[in-house]
Amino acid sequence: MKFFEKYFWALAVAATLVGLFWPAVGMPFRKVALFLMGILFFSGLKLDFAAALREFRRPAFLLYVAAMCLVVLPLGIWLLARLVLPQPFALGVLILAVMPAGVVCSSLADIARGNAALALIITLVTTALCPLIAPPIISLATGELLAGGTGRLLAQSAYLAAILFVPLAAAYLVRRFRPALVARHRDAFTGASIVFLTLVILGSMSVASNDCMQWVRSSPLEAVRLTAFLFGFSAVLHVAGYFIAPWRRPEDRAALSITAAYVNNGLGIVFSQAFFFPRFGAAAMLPSVLLEIPMTLAILPVRWYLARLRSRTPLTETAKA
Repeated sequence: MKFFEKYFWALAVAATLVGLFWPAVGMPFRKVALFLMGILFFSGLKLDFAAALREFRRPAFLLYVAAMCLVVLPLGIWLLARLVLPQPFALGVLILAVMPAGVVCSSLADIARGNAALALIITLVTTALCPLIAPPIISLATGELLAGGTGRLLAQSAYLAAILFVPLAAAYLVRRFRPALVARHRDAFTGASIVFLTLVILGSMSVASNDCMQWVRSSPLEAVRLTAFLFGFSAVLHVAGYFIAPWRRPEDRAALSITAAYVNNGLGIVFSQAFFFPRFGAAAMLPSVLLEIPMTLAILPVRWYLARLRSRTPLTETAKA
């Protein structure tokens, strides 16, 4: 499994290309919701809930961060997308932006020598709030809520809740009642999550391949523009997350940067496929798929920046309240 951890970026890119150019290979994996739940289950087996609970000492701070990550920053990104991208792609960007922090954020924060416990609790808080916040925001943007689409709104909330909470609850029960089993296989869980993420990308790209290829052939400049926008999406959220709480320690701010930028794009893929494909074609799903590339590469400058800070100032300074 260490191979999958080391080369997860290559697997993500390969799955995108194979699904795009050889969709028949990925069609057996088109039920991507099942594989996303697998990612959440294996990631949940590694979650340190006890460490995360210590961060609940500042509930107001956590709600502030959740509001920034689930409402303020997504709406800002969406308004920018509307100015530079066609409307269906702007919708896809909004769907992506309102997703919660990805379950890998605590691991990435640990890799970057940030506050992994803070990253974990923000992931849990945004995950808990996402089914309540994301569907109304998306419905308002599409006009469905104003048109009386409350039934669809409730269906979206229930879908998100089931996708997110069922596998995490199952992982919690396994950790509680089979701790020895979890400890024995702990090193394999990250690799298993990466395999499932690869299958999510492969399956979703295979489903959307025809629409994607037609779009690229007819509008190659739009394809370049969307890809460039998503690199900017990742960069802007990294920077904005780092400055959400400038009074916190550098390792806390690194965790905030990662949780703001590393949104659960797998959930974005599944959600857009379930409710907006084929109505909006591949446009609503592509931002969630293509973000995998800048997200994968972005951890390198984050880790470099923190290493530079550590060479100047110890990361154990007491944070200001």
